[in-house]
Amino acid sequence: MFRENKKGFTLIELLVVVAIVGMLASIILVNTWSQRDRARDANIKTYISQIGGKAELLYFDSNGSYASVCDESDDTVSDEGDLGSLERAIMKENGNQAVKCFESADKGAFAVSSPLLFEEGKHWCLESAGAPVEIDGPITSASCQ
Repeated sequence: MFRENKKGFTLIELLVVVAIVGMLASIILVNTWSQRDRARDANIKTYISQIGGKAELLYFDSNGSYASVCDESDDTVSDEGDLGSLERAIMKENGNQAVKCFESADKGAFAVSSPLLFEEGKHWCLESAGAPVEIDGPITSASCQ
């Protein structure tokens, strides 16, 4: 009598295992990618809040004026000092998209906004008069409205 000595796996068994591992890896990759965008959005929100804090310090240091918060030549955050550093940090997180910033005509109010990554088309906005909010597009004035 002959006995078959079966050593190793058949080609079909190996292909099934490789297919299963590939499907699991793709599921994990998709979930990980969306979590990275959510984490970047959280960083954007934090940095915008920090801009609000710095703006309030500037407001009190300059006797009730937000004149140095925004760069009026391109409607972005001022490139000076801590504000410039925060703007660069936000742009690193949002894929180098502009961080919009506007001051009122009397320099008594400002608003700043940045696009979010996880929810396409949404922006995070902070104005001097209130709490930060999510809005549907970029700002065009010193208000998140």
